[in-house]
Amino acid sequence: MIKKSKLAVSLLIGLPMIFLTSCGGEDKVEETNDDIVEEVIEGLKNESYYQIPSPDEMFGFIKESGLKYNKAVLNPIQNVTSYTDPKQQTLNFGIYSADLAYTAAFEEYQESIKYFGSVQKLADQIGLSSAFDKALIERVQNNLDNADSLVAITNTSYFAVVEYLEQNEQGGKLGLVASAGWLETVYIVCNSASYTKNKAAIERLADQKLTLDNLLAYLEKYKAEADVAEALGWFTELKVAFDDLEEKSSASGISLKKKEGAKKMVLGGGENIKITEAQFNAIKNKVNEIRNNIVKAQA
Repeated sequence: MIKKSKLAVSLLIGLPMIFLTSCGGEDKVEETNDDIVEEVIEGLKNESYYQIPSPDEMFGFIKESGLKYNKAVLNPIQNVTSYTDPKQQTLNFGIYSADLAYTAAFEEYQESIKYFGSVQKLADQIGLSSAFDKALIERVQNNLDNADSLVAITNTSYFAVVEYLEQNEQGGKLGLVASAGWLETVYIVCNSASYTKNKAAIERLADQKLTLDNLLAYLEKYKAEADVAEALGWFTELKVAFDDLEEKSSASGISLKKKEGAKKMVLGGGENIKITEAQFNAIKNKVNEIRNNIVKAQA
């Protein structure tokens, strides 16, 4: 599911569908609807609408590409009690939200309920408890053995948070949540994939160069807030590592592609990004540094 939002948290504007929806092997649509193309391009120019990925899509490609579930990459749930600073609580809300999506995508039911509890706890602490009401908690408890329902519930809670922050004009907080959640997906890929064995996953990692540019543009809008400014500094450092990747424009430019067996059109094309093993390792090291700084327990 891709939801339209006025928030510039888009980690996918005009890009291939990164970890979220694999475009590999899809046929380009020969005849596209001019109105659809016009709407997409106009939205990109005006920055009026941004595509926000749902949690299940964040790990759809990881699972489909053959990467195995790796519990070791998750932020331990016992760390949640050590996060007492509002900035760290907000960032780790994003981290744990991604971890929850990861466990749900791989049908690790018992882990999912644990991570849902961590997300709920942090939501209470940062003023987002309205997204985790009693009815939602009961739905989780009643669907622990139903993968599809659990993923749907994860999406519901995620978008409830997005909408709450939008409506209450808390763009800076949403920027921290989104950036930390995105970082966790990249961290999981970097620490689960092998450069020589998981080509498809590594290619999607390279595509994150474009995603990161959009993330930085959004954080820039709220840099007057000290916490956002600090996070902007971290991700600017990560951009240095991504900037070494070579970009080549595809001959066809931006195009609409149709996912096999589905009616949904996705935006693809535009750039082809190459990544060497040395570049992969440089990105991985910087991602690990930033992520570990976020999740480390306070003394």
